[in-house]
Amino acid sequence: MDPERIWREKSDEELVEAGEAIWEFTDEGERIVRSELRSRGLPEPPPPIDHCWKCGRAVHEGEPGDACSRCGEPFSASIRAKLEGPASAREADPADAEEPDFVYRSRYLHEVEMVCEHLEREGLAFYQSEEAMGVRYAMPAAPPVATLPGAWFLVIVPAAHAERAAEIVDALPISHGDDDEPATGLAGV
Repeated sequence: MDPERIWREKSDEELVEAGEAIWEFTDEGERIVRSELRSRGLPEPPPPIDHCWKCGRAVHEGEPGDACSRCGEPFSASIRAKLEGPASAREADPADAEEPDFVYRSRYLHEVEMVCEHLEREGLAFYQSEEAMGVRYAMPAAPPVATLPGAWFLVIVPAAHAERAAEIVDALPISHGDDDEPATGLAGV
């Protein structure tokens, strides 16, 4: 029996459960599960938050562990930060709960990439997302264009490293305006 037919015969509940643990599937299995969820009008899991640099496997929000399940390569600091997110970092250390995260916002993807490169060199944890109409989304693995109208690319650093991240960003040759200008660096957002 072919895999697509197997998933067509599963119940809605079984499909939703599979979507909630999408990281357990191969690339082909993920494609089949997502396709069947779409065809039934059921909610799909969020897109991958990143990919393993070594084997290219998709890494998903909520995925357990700190290494790629396919090749065993330990996740980078940026992937671990995305998996943990700023909320879990604050829950782990209540002393940080009142400190704001550092957020760098830009409409220009190349500026965000430069910020990420420098933060990674310094060993600071961060994650990327996208903001449109005031709502944050997980950033796709490869945005289609370098600038999206009405959207901001974000780099978020947990509060514990906010001060150092602000120093690094301030030293970079990137835009530092307010919300009316193309891009801005913000602390405490």
